[in-house]
Amino acid sequence: MKTHNQQRDKIRAFFYSHTRMQYKKGEVIIRPEDEPSGVYLIEWGFVKAYSITKYGEENLLLVRGSGSVFPLIWAFTGEHRSVSYEAMEETSLWRVSKSDYKDFLDKNPETMPIILDMAIEAYRLHSERVMTLSYRTARERIVSFLLVTANRFGVVQKDGSTMIMAPFRQTDIASSVNATRETTSRELNAMRKKGLTKTVEGKIVLCDTEILQKLVE
Repeated sequence: MKTHNQQRDKIRAFFYSHTRMQYKKGEVIIRPEDEPSGVYLIEWGFVKAYSITKYGEENLLLVRGSGSVFPLIWAFTGEHRSVSYEAMEETSLWRVSKSDYKDFLDKNPETMPIILDMAIEAYRLHSERVMTLSYRTARERIVSFLLVTANRFGVVQKDGSTMIMAPFRQTDIASSVNATRETTSRELNAMRKKGLTKTVEGKIVLCDTEILQKLVE
């Protein structure tokens, strides 16, 4: 019986036999008004999914990293919600047509658990975001966001700190936790002054996750 890693390799090999596309930071991959041109696998880099509120503000929904496939719902149902997908930094993707993707899954049903894992992960992240938004103060919501994100994209450094590899902007954090940019900036600056976080080459670093965790307990 093949392992999950072998099935992931099989999915990756399938995508890698198709069209490679590279995007610069800030380039939109899928626009809400356009039908997606295919299904994408992220080779490296980060892609964010967001919607625009009725007030014209960005609402960050989800961030996907290396190995993720999107848009999952459209791939199976054809339903395309009002969601934009944008490269957060220079990003490499592989694209296949929806028909080729579904044909691959039909012929390789053993790979479906991997796709199901991705769908479950998206649901779990949605649930975690709901929990983050349940905190009463902006500080708690921001700390919760940082801890959840560090759990997904964090890399422990030699000094014991954790660097979040996804290049989140303050506006990304603000839109995700339902706070203003001014409030988000103030809270992040306060954490930096206390030595709880810092920024290195545009990446947020959590210097003391234990203290941050206590702030939301």
